Amino acid sequence: MRAWIYKLSIGIILISSWSCGLTDRDQPIPYYLDLKDVQVLEPNSNILGTHKITDIWVFADGQIQGVYPLPVKAPITWEDKASDFIILPGVRYSGMNDTPILYPFFKGIEFSLKPNQLQTYTIPLTFEYVDDCKFSINEGFEDGNIFNHYFDPNSESRLEVTDKESRTGTKSAAITLKNANVFTEIGCATQVVKGQNLRGSSFVEFDYKGEGEIAVGIAKTLGNITTIEYFLFVPARNDWNRIYVDFTDKTSPNDYDTYRIILGFTKTGYSAETTIYLDNIKHIHF
Repeated sequence: MRAWIYKLSIGIILISSWSCGLTDRDQPIPYYLDLKDVQVLEPNSNILGTHKITDIWVFADGQIQGVYPLPVKAPITWEDKASDFIILPGVRYSGMNDTPILYPFFKGIEFSLKPNQLQTYTIPLTFEYVDDCKFSINEGFEDGNIFNHYFDPNSESRLEVTDKESRTGTKSAAITLKNANVFTEIGCATQVVKGQNLRGSSFVEFDYKGEGEIAVGIAKTLGNITTIEYFLFVPARNDWNRIYVDFTDKTSPNDYDTYRIILGFTKTGYSAETTIYLDNIKHIHF
């Protein structure tokens, strides 16, 4: 259920109720969940990673209470009993601000609460990746660079590890495009073999900044034929940003022996050089 549909439905119900002549005494008494300061742990560690969790989905006793953009003090109707809560994180579908989705690779935060009327409860929001997901790529560029499969061997532009910029740690990867070389495409050295991906949810997430445009795609190999498809084009930006790209429809078909994630870089603007930085690239699937 999309957040705006849910909130619109709730708004209609409340307006209808008020129009029927409810007094203040009849209105439900709330309490509040203070939801903010989200953190994400790196897989199988206590190290904080990067994220762009924008929304929180709140369930109480199996019923959705609302979908809220962060930060929020979420009002919950008070009942004189304990309730079991699940808090689930949401991201924006492939960077589109109007399309919130539940991210399938984060565990929900579960707790029980017997609240008091009008009380505010601060809920710690530290999310972990689910135990059974697979990381075909988990590249932070601190110890190397697995994005070194070049589809154009004559290109002068290479994705190089640098310490000039980083989202986390001390290093990232950078590519510089010049007027004579306005486009290049680079694949991950790691390939996913048919059967390693269970053809369920499949995402790529990464941090990026700089000038230019990033094309996100997949290179599938079947027999001796490799087919490249780009399906998302991301304009780089001045400050670091994280994006979650849905590959599920691309990796679910049974039309490959192997595939690899591929990134295309395009020079934009009028300056002589364009530099794009990447960090913390993950390909996650089941």
